[in-house]
Amino acid sequence: MEEYRPPKLLGKKAPLSCLVQPDQYFAAWKARQRYNMSFGEYVGALVDRAEGRPNKLDGM
Repeated sequence: MEEYRPPKLLGKKAPLSCLVQPDQYFAAWKARQRYNMSFGEYVGALVDRAEGRPNKLDGM
């Protein structure tokens, strides 16, 4: 496993570049509309939820 290197920030946020399956993309697109979030906010909330932290999804 390689050593963690902090990302270069764009303002106060870190860019996230990844590839997902088309059905995953569509599911995320529908969910982010339902929660009135951007893709980044939705993915961040999923990461927080997976780590057991407070998140925007559970707080709604």
